[in-house]
Amino acid sequence: MRLLREEVPGFTAKFGRACRPYLNQDEVAILLKVSRRWYAALERGEENDYSNRFLDAVTRVLRLSDSERHTLFTVAANRQPPVKRQSIVNIDAELRRFVAANPFPCYISDEAFDVLFCNDAAAEQYQFMRREAEPNTMLWALTDEGARIQLVDWERSWAPPMAAQLRHNALRYPNHERLQEVVKQVKADETARAIYDGNLRTDMHPDGARRKVYFPHHHDREFEVGLIAMPLLRNPGIRVMSLVPVEEITPRPVPDAA
Repeated sequence: MRLLREEVPGFTAKFGRACRPYLNQDEVAILLKVSRRWYAALERGEENDYSNRFLDAVTRVLRLSDSERHTLFTVAANRQPPVKRQSIVNIDAELRRFVAANPFPCYISDEAFDVLFCNDAAAEQYQFMRREAEPNTMLWALTDEGARIQLVDWERSWAPPMAAQLRHNALRYPNHERLQEVVKQVKADETARAIYDGNLRTDMHPDGARRKVYFPHHHDREFEVGLIAMPLLRNPGIRVMSLVPVEEITPRPVPDAA
């Protein structure tokens, strides 16, 4: 499957524009944080010990549908893909409707920063939210190469406050197994570990912050978004998050049907 360069938020801002419209194997490998040889072997159908996390990363980067994800796992790894966590988490129907009706990217997360539910706008602009079995905002934002490209000024504006929030929750919920596993996976990434361990910030939440991002199909144009965090009074560990663009975004034109 070929992926347009403009579909990857911030890609042209980081690597420049090219005459060819599609990503090549080298560029897809960069987004997957693997060697070109390893990714090319997958494309050729070679048998290897492909992990669930790698195959879910391929699913996210290439924008595969659920049926295509199923085919990828069965053909490449000879196993069923893991069940997506969002399909088994119980979220109140009225809360789902509230999030779904939001015109801006909006999602529900828990103490471990797992995404429990998101609306279509969030899934469109932050692809990991629906294309991974266990989408987690901290794992994506702190360890994913695509996040480091999409989130403008990642090293200073995004990573330090998010690492501080992760550390705050880890201290607050020391017996939360999933949260401690997220911390372990974040610290397995050398760059993220340096920020997590060396960061002296004490951010507890992102509510009210403004940061910049790239959106799909907008090339190197930066958009400022305001972060709104709303904890549920009936369950303070659960919160509704929305990323609201400060300025209106012009939708990309829809091509005429052939």
